[in-house]
Amino acid sequence: MKRSVCIFLLGFAAVLLAGSGCSRFVGPEERPRPLTEEEWKAALEDRGRHWQRYTASFHLRADSAKGKYPLRAVVLADLPDRLRLEAFNLFGQTLGVIIYNKGESSLWVPNEKTLYTARKPEVLTEHFLGVSLPLNVLGYSLAASLPPEQLETFKLLSERSRWVGQSHARDDGWRYEWSFLSQPMTFKAFEARQGLWHYTVNYDPPVPLEVTEIPRRIVFLSSDWQMDVTIDQIQTASHMWDDLVLPLFPGGVRRVSLDEHP
Repeated sequence: MKRSVCIFLLGFAAVLLAGSGCSRFVGPEERPRPLTEEEWKAALEDRGRHWQRYTASFHLRADSAKGKYPLRAVVLADLPDRLRLEAFNLFGQTLGVIIYNKGESSLWVPNEKTLYTARKPEVLTEHFLGVSLPLNVLGYSLAASLPPEQLETFKLLSERSRWVGQSHARDDGWRYEWSFLSQPMTFKAFEARQGLWHYTVNYDPPVPLEVTEIPRRIVFLSSDWQMDVTIDQIQTASHMWDDLVLPLFPGGVRRVSLDEHP
């Protein structure tokens, strides 16, 4: 009887020792240190420098007063001063080329043999796509980056699980708001307002701020139109070809100023 009791006690002790060997002390959970505004700005500045000059190809679907239609497009960007967007139909035919070059903007429509001009590039995108979107906004949105001048007035606020960056343009009255996620630092959305004008840009999925990360799907949305962009390829460029932003058009081109003909 004593022998069986000893065996039981030894077995029970072995179980306790085995259990204690598998357990570990769980200390208080360490929360990540909150990122400072300087860290956010540094990451955004690095990303902006990396994607200052790039080429991109993408599919877009526009839904506006002009209808619903799919297009393919190629962008050559040398931000903030130069950008060329060429749009194709699904058969590869060029439908239009919008060029912004140091404050001057134009829209070339080959099948009309017409060159449209306007002081504001968004007038050209409105005429061509039914989407009133400034070309610099498109250029920075495709790269998920911020213009340097907007970082000059950039302020960061914490709102529950997200971070909100705010800035304003010094000369045109636009106000901007960016939505970020932290841990890791991620770009989620962007919003712009000027008086009654308002549009948003959403990234699906959100884009990590590491310079090598790129957007996949971008949705541009206003009360009057929507544009859905799927990035096929985007890569940095070492230089910009001047003949692509200063093109020579064939003779007999009709020229129309959209500032004079709304």
